[in-house]
Amino acid sequence: MKRRTVITGIGPVTSAGIGKDRFWKALLSGIIPERKNVPDKFNSKSKFYIPFPEFSLEEYNIPEYYRFLQPEDKLAVICTKLALADAGIELSPEKNKFTSENISHASVIIGTGFTGLETAFNSYLAHLGIEYFSQKYNKNVSFNRMVIPMLMINSPAAWISIMFGLKGESFTVNAACASGTFALGQAYEKITNGRSDIVITGGVENLQEENFSIFRGFDVLGALTRSPSGDPQPFSKNRSGFLYSEGGGCVLVLEELSSALKRNARIYAEILGYHSNSDAYNIVQIEPEGTRISELFKNLSGDNKIDYLNSHGTGTVPNDEIESQAIIRHFGHAQDQPFINSTKGNLGHTIGASGAIETAVTALSVISGDIHPNFINDPIDDLNLVLKTQKADIEKALSVSYGFGGHNAGLLLGKFHG
Repeated sequence: MKRRTVITGIGPVTSAGIGKDRFWKALLSGIIPERKNVPDKFNSKSKFYIPFPEFSLEEYNIPEYYRFLQPEDKLAVICTKLALADAGIELSPEKNKFTSENISHASVIIGTGFTGLETAFNSYLAHLGIEYFSQKYNKNVSFNRMVIPMLMINSPAAWISIMFGLKGESFTVNAACASGTFALGQAYEKITNGRSDIVITGGVENLQEENFSIFRGFDVLGALTRSPSGDPQPFSKNRSGFLYSEGGGCVLVLEELSSALKRNARIYAEILGYHSNSDAYNIVQIEPEGTRISELFKNLSGDNKIDYLNSHGTGTVPNDEIESQAIIRHFGHAQDQPFINSTKGNLGHTIGASGAIETAVTALSVISGDIHPNFINDPIDDLNLVLKTQKADIEKALSVSYGFGGHNAGLLLGKFHG
């Protein structure tokens, strides 16, 4: 008999809210995170960004030992602590860590897009001995002796394993904007194949850099919104690119069904399927015909009627058009399509964290029957877009992601019926 995988804990840290309850309430209430202006001196085409969420380790009783961690590593451990608490898994504090007999052999799989870039930039300048930087910006630049562990892309998964004493397999997945979804898919397969009973999984991202060089990289590619208000408006005829977010994260607890039932855990949704493929087309552009996206929908849906689709929906002109045509090809016209929304239209694009955040949103929609709205005007024709908070009976739902490099992945979630 195939082993079943369920979601029992959700721990988001986002600019819209920290913790499942605040995060979900904000999305359903239509609260848009604070947007800040990009300084005029950078002469960017896109003028707005969403700042990195504000938090401190002290708020979550994380030992001071971890104060030197990169922001994405801090995100990872706080998201994990929130997710474990939400799953009803009790932790016992020990010196510089937390332990629990229930999860000592859990695995850790985390997705991320970038890591440690600001530390890398500053350490590089210090290495070259460039004094003008300090003089111009009135800031001392030093070479960080922890630069190597801070730059290691595996560090978010490693720190989760270390802090919570998790001795199962631990690694990081990188597939650009689809990283979080790939991580969850790997976790699902690990449980389904009998290699683990519980996996701590999700995605984190940190794109902060005070001189906006990372922002500029996306801006010169023409990927960012040029809206005068900063609204990305995914699937709108007025879209012009995605809204840059400095980051965020979400960790989910995935558990084999009998383990969850034994603990009498709340089950948000069951993961019924995972599929991934590659466009094999271009390092930044989506394949124009959307052939592999259509295939993704087909393989994920199978014979199931899909009630809700949390789309990739970045707001870029070509991507939304290609995704919308793939939706129409697979599901038919608007009246036959599932309800569709894009969480990136609310939160901005959190790159490697986005797939994990959106899977959490999908699971919350499955269990609650609530679907958050899209904030758009003049929508693309023939799409069943949710324009205000919607109630629906959701038996089956999809969450999909596509990343630079042609990485496509998606998850099929279902309502748990026992």
